Amino acid sequence: MAIHPELGAPVLERLGPRDVPDVLMFLEDDPVLNVYLIALVMRDALARPNDVWLGARRHGRLCALVFLGGLSGAVLPAGDDVEAHRLLGHALRAAPEPRPDRLQIIGPRDAVAALREHFPGEGHDLRLEREQVYLSLDAKLLQQPEPLPELRNAQREDYAFLYHAGAELRAEELLEDPRDLDPVAYARRVEEECRDGWTWIVRDERGLVFRAGVSAITAHAAQISGVYVPPALRGQGIARRALGELCARLMRRSPDICLFVNLVNAPALAVYRRLGFVERSPWASAFMVRSAS
Repeated sequence: MAIHPELGAPVLERLGPRDVPDVLMFLEDDPVLNVYLIALVMRDALARPNDVWLGARRHGRLCALVFLGGLSGAVLPAGDDVEAHRLLGHALRAAPEPRPDRLQIIGPRDAVAALREHFPGEGHDLRLEREQVYLSLDAKLLQQPEPLPELRNAQREDYAFLYHAGAELRAEELLEDPRDLDPVAYARRVEEECRDGWTWIVRDERGLVFRAGVSAITAHAAQISGVYVPPALRGQGIARRALGELCARLMRRSPDICLFVNLVNAPALAVYRRLGFVERSPWASAFMVRSAS
């Protein structure tokens, strides 16, 4: 659908399986920053029925895109063309698909701000917003502390520990407890964490002392999320040692590790920087919920 057909203006279109080569070429301009979207494209080939992919082109070339997960509510922009993201936000707002009750707009800070000028519009209220920074680490910069062989994949017997740690992490970071919000769906997600092979933990006589997940992995990069140490155990070097071990293991498959963190979380930023992570992009997240009225 062309929004501005005049020469040089962004032209918008719905993206589908035939656009996979163009989308991957666009995203692989920065395969570390865009690792999560690249993993989605590789998994679903832009063909999952409930998802929406919109792209903006200038002179026939993609200059921006946005993904809306029809079930997850994730809204993920890519690209630095602010004008195009404004138009994408307007088009996403007008898309005929039913919109999830809860939306999470996450991505480069300027792109998120431009999308939000039009999307989601009336019907959703802002619940929480965060200024963040996207960090990356390559193997040459990793300052790995003493190895931690106790780090392992989560198993079924870790369910209770993951259930409570994940809820405490979400309550701390996002100011809501999934055990109250949607206990059935949350319990199902924890079960998946116990068998997906991408949730990593350290347990000892004190219980669960560290957990982290791998939210996306490609030949170029691995994205880490959900890093958590119980409050009573912080400041003891657990996160640095466990995360360093996880990064070293992931680097056997992918040369770069990436994650994003809230700017106000000074202790986490200090850990990541000591490991060798460097700033790659300003980032932002905005969490929306359907209006009660």
